[in-house]
Amino acid sequence: MAESTTTAGAVTWLTEARADVRRALAEWERGDLAPVPAGVAWDVVRVPQRVGWRTVHRLRADGALLGPVLHTVTHVEVLVPAGTARFWCAPRTTTLSRGDFVAAPDPAVVAPLTARTRSWIVAPTAPLVLTDPVELRAAYLSAYEVMEGMRVT
Repeated sequence: MAESTTTAGAVTWLTEARADVRRALAEWERGDLAPVPAGVAWDVVRVPQRVGWRTVHRLRADGALLGPVLHTVTHVEVLVPAGTARFWCAPRTTTLSRGDFVAAPDPAVVAPLTARTRSWIVAPTAPLVLTDPVELRAAYLSAYEVMEGMRVT
């Protein structure tokens, strides 16, 4: 971990998610990923990588509050309020909720740094801010229409 405030924020985030804090910190110390349960403190909306980056840019341009966002080899994963996954509907997206896990790098691993091909675009903080799913969907559909050339309603 880079510094004690990062560690304190990470411990808070892991505790809220009901993750195994000791295991996560040990994994991160080795440069590995830690399994963090979804569906407790937050759900995850997983979108295709290319459209995901454009979605993040759109959210930032719109001044939306942007919670933690992970970058993977194939996807961008956005943390949204728990319970969101069951109502989510958008093309080429999937969700993670209770029973699923996110392979999370240390919050100090922010793009362009990576740990096992993953990095945070926006790292988790304490207190945890989550992306509004309505704003996320609007930004995603706008980006999807531009990137895929298809109108979605």
